[in-house]
Amino acid sequence: MAWIKLYNKTGDEKAVRTQESIEKNFGGMLPQVFQAMGRSGNFLGAASQMAAAAGNNLDPKTKELIAIAVSAANGCEYCVSAHVKSAKMIGVTDEEISGAIEVAAALSAFNTFNKAVGLDVDIK
Repeated sequence: MAWIKLYNKTGDEKAVRTQESIEKNFGGMLPQVFQAMGRSGNFLGAASQMAAAAGNNLDPKTKELIAIAVSAANGCEYCVSAHVKSAKMIGVTDEEISGAIEVAAALSAFNTFNKAVGLDVDIK
């Protein structure tokens, strides 16, 4: 349960218009993430534009696998679930999803270790 107010088309006018567009893209469903951002149309619009612009030089499969890996590394169950669903809709396999999460887990372990021991960057 969200600990902030969710704005399901109850924010400002720009937010409502943006949410209506998002809802159409999700087949009539407005995900809670866009409700949580829905107080301010400026904020929701900027977040949506940033997401759309990020990685637009990547193919959709690669972009979703990166999103899954980063979401897993950040520990965001909501984001992992959403991006796994999106990935499967475009043909990403369970094995590819597991592989992306494995890479994130391995890198997270190395990142934690390396930060803790204060290594100099010697691979350039």
